[in-house]
Amino acid sequence: MTDLAVLAFGFGVMPLAAILLYAFPETVLRHREASWGILAGVTGFLGLSHAMALVLVNHSLLGDRTLATILSVLGLAVGAGLGWLFLDGPYIRTEPNRILAASVAFVALHSFGDGLLIGASFLGGVSTTLPLDAVTVAATVVHRFVEGAIIVVPAIAAAWKSRPAFPLLFPALLAVPAAYVPLWLVDVYGFTPIRSVIDHSIPTFASAMEATLALFLVARAFLPLASVERGTRWLAWTALGFIGISLVHFLVE
Repeated sequence: MTDLAVLAFGFGVMPLAAILLYAFPETVLRHREASWGILAGVTGFLGLSHAMALVLVNHSLLGDRTLATILSVLGLAVGAGLGWLFLDGPYIRTEPNRILAASVAFVALHSFGDGLLIGASFLGGVSTTLPLDAVTVAATVVHRFVEGAIIVVPAIAAAWKSRPAFPLLFPALLAVPAAYVPLWLVDVYGFTPIRSVIDHSIPTFASAMEATLALFLVARAFLPLASVERGTRWLAWTALGFIGISLVHFLVE
């Protein structure tokens, strides 16, 4: 599965390029409406639209309505708990570091879910069913760079230096081991009903967690920071972030 290794590793390391934003820290901090508004729009799409859509799709694919509902609700509850723990819990004292921790957790969950999708595309063959043309690859690079920015912008705002901030991007590498999970399940269970149930249960639970964590991150952190200044420019930047990442996904999927 060399092709899978190359694809998963390349996908996993792409967000690390977002550390380049440290070349423009003053710009990031000065244009807070744009910085936080775009992050709010992007996170809103990735977590509330994209991840929740996956939960709803898998809800029907699982076949067992009771199991699907329990997994979905439990995942949503765990995600909400993580959101509260990071953003309002007693363990992280300063507000900027709370936002940063929640951002890292969100990118980790999203990368894990994307890795599962990459692995699933290799089932039944030695090559992926995903398109790998120039447009798709370019859109994927943009997609993952923006996900890295979800970590780097809060790190800059929290006054982290680039060197200690760089390892905060490593959770994006969860996409690499996650890509092997669908193939491992086939090795263990074969193409059996139990494998199908597990294969749909894992992304359902993970995506549900991602959705409510994104809700907390957008409502509790990104939007309040974007809208501090008077006016409605932050709303335009939020819409731009949402539409922009939607366009990227139109080109990828």
